[in-house]
Parts: sequence; C-alpha cells; structure tokens
Amino acid sequence: MTYDVAVIGVPRAEKALRDAGFAIVVADAAEGFDDDTHTWALSTGDDARVVISDQPVTGRDNLTPYLGVAVHGVPNYFMLTGDDALADARLHYIIECLKLMRRRESTRIEVRYSTQRTFHDRGGRERETPAFWRRMEKLARSAFDLSSPVAVENEVYDGPASVRIGDDEHSVRVRLTGYLDPIDGRYHWRGTVFEMLPEDVLKQSQPVQLTIDGTAEGRITERTPWGTYSVAGVGAPPFALDDDVAVPTR
Repeated sequence: MTYDVAVIGVPRAEKALRDAGFAIVVADAAEGFDDDTHTWALSTGDDARVVISDQPVTGRDNLTPYLGVAVHGVPNYFMLTGDDALADARLHYIIECLKLMRRRESTRIEVRYSTQRTFHDRGGRERETPAFWRRMEKLARSAFDLSSPVAVENEVYDGPASVRIGDDEHSVRVRLTGYLDPIDGRYHWRGTVFEMLPEDVLKQSQPVQLTIDGTAEGRITERTPWGTYSVAGVGAPPFALDDDVAVPTR
C-alpha cells in the first residue's frame, strides 16, 4: 500500500499529520527512493510518498540541512528532531510543505541546491520566532523544486536525463517542452536543467548533447538566479513526442 507519509522515530508528528488530512504509516526505516514513482520503499513492505524521520541524512557537499529539515539530493525526505519550540516550528513548516505539494499536485519535492548552499553559507541558523517561519513558508515555492511523476504530457517532459559537455557526461533532472514554429517550420525545444554543471559551461562554444529517449544537441543559454540552467535546441527533441507530432528532418 502507498501512504502519503511515513513517520520514522517521530511519534509527536503522527497526530498533526492526521489532523492535516494525510494518510500515514509508522515504519522503522526507509529502504530506498524510487525516482520513477517518486515513492520510498519502507521496512514494513509498504511505500510512502514522503518520509519524516529522526534519522539524519546527508546530501550533496555535506551542507547544513536547510532549516534543519531537508537536504538537496534526498527528495521527499524531511528530518525532524527534538521536542522543543524549534521542533514544533519545523514540524509545522514540513506540514505546510506537504500541503504545498498537495495544492500543486506534485509527487516530488527537493530543496534546491542553491537554497541549501545559501543557508549553509549564512551560518545555517533558523529561529524560533513565528515571523521567521511565516516568511519561510511564503518562500517555500522558490526554495524547493516540485514536480510530478516522470512523464511526457502535452509535449512536456519532467525526469532524468544525461548531459554531455565535451568529453564529460552528467546525470541530471530536466523539465523540457517544445513546439512547432509556424514561421520557420522547425521544432523548438527548451527547458531547465536542475543539477549543477561545470562552472565554465556558459563559456564553452560547443553544443551540449542531451539524452533521454534519444539524443539532441542544444545549448546552455544561462544560469538562473536559483542555480538552475536554461537549455534550448532546434530540431528533434531528446524526449519522445506523441505519434501525431511530425518533426521536420531539416
């Protein structure tokens, strides 16, 4: 059975989650995240969309967990320790993130690397004041990447990909879309790369190769203020299209 939330070692979170309308299961451990279904396999034999646990995890570069609850590289996983006012604030914040997922109909949530990096560089301290946590709740939409199951819907692809830059290949997550331009008659695709790429990627003149269902050449056009990268290309895209979409070969 697939539950909304698995609670591991945090009994104080159970009632608050139920009151918020989430189906929960109590487990001893999370055994692995399935990036295709966006669920965690549990020691109980069940699955859960999100894990809330007292077991700390480390993500990329061993940065301080964002607000003490999330790390980049471990999606759909929130940490919660302690029994003081700060733990109460963290629990409330986590539940608000889950409600945000529900409103956005998202199945995957992961703190952005840039968000966690900035938090770490600024000392990694959160406060107990209500005003601080209200502000953090308002910023959650920009602090986290939220997405739905890997799929192509209406020529939108959201999922894993491989980016080759020169002789180096990088495993990344992308969100891509495209359209047939009525002026030049060609298919134009563009989107976002969510993982970090080499610092000099924007200085390199050669195109990048993006591979999903097939391989297509494109260019990294910019690095956004949120630490993601914009990519664009012309011609057959790297993701599969519906059968009724014909892409010109020229």
